[in-house]
Amino acid sequence: MPNSTTIKVSVRTRDALRRLADREGLTFDAQLEKMIRRERRRIIGAQLASAPLHADDEAVLNASASDVADAGG
Repeated sequence: MPNSTTIKVSVRTRDALRRLADREGLTFDAQLEKMIRRERRRIIGAQLASAPLHADDEAVLNASASDVADAGG
């Protein structure tokens, strides 16, 4: 890791991060990157979910939903 810094977190937070990282065989840095990516996706998803749909978008979503329903049965 060529560029690094120190951040202060509680012992509880550090230990929780260590458990998560260990469970997946990741470093602290990789675990934090993964969590940041997930949070960015969550924010983008929330923004998309709250945006009004245009008629064309709704038609595509409805067609996709029926394709999925047809494939499941």
